[in-house]
Amino acid sequence: MYTIRLPLELSKSEERYLSKCFYIGNKIHNSLVSIARKRIGSLFDDQEYLSARKKYGESGFSKNNRLSKEQKESKKQLSNLMQGKVSQYKLLSKDLDAYVSVMQKHYKNYISSHQAQSEVNAVYDGVKKVLYSDGEKLNFRKCNDYDCIKQKNSTNGVKLLDWSSFRFMKKTFRIKSVPNTEYMNKIINNVDILDDVVYSFLKRIEFNSRFKYYIIITIRGEAPKTVKISDNTARTGIDLGISTIATFSENNIHLEELAPKSLEYEKQIRHLQKLVDRSMRINNPNNYNKDGTVKKGKHRWFLTRKCKKIKRKIRVLYREQSAYIATTHNAFLNKLMSETSEFILEPMNFKSLQKRYKKTELSDSTIKIKNKDGTEKEILKYKRKKRYGRSIKNRSPGLMQSRLKQKSIQYSIPLFEIDRNVYCASQFHHDTGELIKHKLSERTKIISGCDVQRDLYSAFLIANTNDTLTSPDIEKCQRLFPYFVEMHNKLINDMKKSGLSMKSCFGF
Repeated sequence: MYTIRLPLELSKSEERYLSKCFYIGNKIHNSLVSIARKRIGSLFDDQEYLSARKKYGESGFSKNNRLSKEQKESKKQLSNLMQGKVSQYKLLSKDLDAYVSVMQKHYKNYISSHQAQSEVNAVYDGVKKVLYSDGEKLNFRKCNDYDCIKQKNSTNGVKLLDWSSFRFMKKTFRIKSVPNTEYMNKIINNVDILDDVVYSFLKRIEFNSRFKYYIIITIRGEAPKTVKISDNTARTGIDLGISTIATFSENNIHLEELAPKSLEYEKQIRHLQKLVDRSMRINNPNNYNKDGTVKKGKHRWFLTRKCKKIKRKIRVLYREQSAYIATTHNAFLNKLMSETSEFILEPMNFKSLQKRYKKTELSDSTIKIKNKDGTEKEILKYKRKKRYGRSIKNRSPGLMQSRLKQKSIQYSIPLFEIDRNVYCASQFHHDTGELIKHKLSERTKIISGCDVQRDLYSAFLIANTNDTLTSPDIEKCQRLFPYFVEMHNKLINDMKKSGLSMKSCFGF
């Protein structure tokens, strides 16, 4: 399936009506969160449930261990006891459905039963995380963060009539003219609204002036292909980093910064956040301690009109930054798709790289500090625990990796992943066969007497792996290396001439 988004053409009264629908949808969601939190609190006060939960965790039943018949019976009894308690405190999906059905009847002119039940599904997912996984608590949702009214199928709620109108809550709304593009024309000509449209829902996007409303249409089948695959294609090796992506094939070579203008959005956001913080401190002095920290407990916060406008600007900038990153990633991947026959990727776990380092360690080198009396002494400082959280936020390399997998399926291009524990391309030297670990600050390597950029060289090795994807094909590497050096030097010289530099990642 795939989705398309079309803007709506609304009058002021229709806009007010849809705004109220979103307000009520958010109200229903938060009411469900409130009642679920109370019931979870009562459940966690039940000593019989807590005792069973503790025994279940301590005995190792939750792990995939082999169990004896007695252990299996004990596990089943504990599980049944806990599930009975969950049912007793009305935390099952059907209990939340029963609660929301009463509330929905008061707002039946603004939200349908299926749309209210979709909010039950969202809250119940949170309940399951708290009870059975690593969830801490259910959180309320701000009204501005509630951006779509979902539903279960195409028969209830939003029903698409044709490409210019749809029906919602017994009212008909108009869709703005569909863009006259090759992509949209293919969809209009080939899609049967009655058979191919799975479901639709309403979405709103916040701008500096107001919210704008859209309809999201989910269509069964494959999305139209917009990228034309070249006849002259070759295997492409991809080395994806935190801030850059390097690729190599026999036809082309790339070294690019991920979302280069994303940092400009970050600067604007930081500046506006400082203005908000300053305004909050001036207008709410009683909520802060003398050292500038916020006092513990609940507080009433006064926000000026200007402060609210700045907060909206910050939310809009975050949205624009996210849209910009997705657009640049897709543009680069479309360029790759047109010139490759298969992908070889070294996968990365970016989620683990954004977390702070857990171990507390002392650094190897000492630093000199001055005492109050003027004497100096040498001390060992602790190593920084900071890692790559901010860079990952601004570059979204994980999105690039997931979109690459999606597009390779869409265009039927094979994608293979190498195992980093078996074959580490960033450390391998094909001329000597050695594994040499380099510092992150070393952005170049000397291979066969040639100075090469390390990310491009890793992409070269990844592209030239053997059939088992466990090591490079040495003969192929030696044969193609002079050609790689020629392409490498041309690319680096062209980047320097055009002023593209990133010292910390490119090395120039």
